[in-house]
Amino acid sequence: MFDGTGFIHLSDSTAGMTAEDGLAALLRRCAERDPLALRALYDAMAPTMLGVALRLLRNRPHAEETLQDAFLQIWRNADRFDTQRGSPKAWMIGILRYRALDRLENEKRHTGTDELPDVAAELPVDIEDSRALSSCINELPENWRRSVMLSYVEGYSHSEIADLTKTPLGTIKSWIVRSLDALKKCLER
Repeated sequence: MFDGTGFIHLSDSTAGMTAEDGLAALLRRCAERDPLALRALYDAMAPTMLGVALRLLRNRPHAEETLQDAFLQIWRNADRFDTQRGSPKAWMIGILRYRALDRLENEKRHTGTDELPDVAAELPVDIEDSRALSSCINELPENWRRSVMLSYVEGYSHSEIADLTKTPLGTIKSWIVRSLDALKKCLER
């Protein structure tokens, strides 16, 4: 299943293992304080998570520092991950988002500005209003809904979504912009 480098190898016993299963296994090993598992987890998730941090923070050094902070928190809290409550990827990206938003909030307090990056400003609702958001998301056309979920929940870039869905990049960007506008209008009802 795993070699000494922390990389996942498929064998007879792991032939049915998905990428999410592999990430969950690495998190379990992190909970047992296996540093090789943390390295493998970092190698697997850092590019995606850095993309999310860059979109939120719009500053590469801050994004890289926030990524490191997030992985430190993932290491410390790996024993709290529960596959019954969500996917490992979403859990790790959630930790990163909270770290990035905390950083934005601290910067706002220290600089006295109310400006937020475009992506953060476009987020249409507080997390506490998740039922309304869920209802509004379900009203979106399937293509729009999938694009928004891949971008904002799974952390894929617009280019990655275009590749994944075999859809032109301009179309993906248009769907996401239209989705955010539709969600905002729906939530204002």
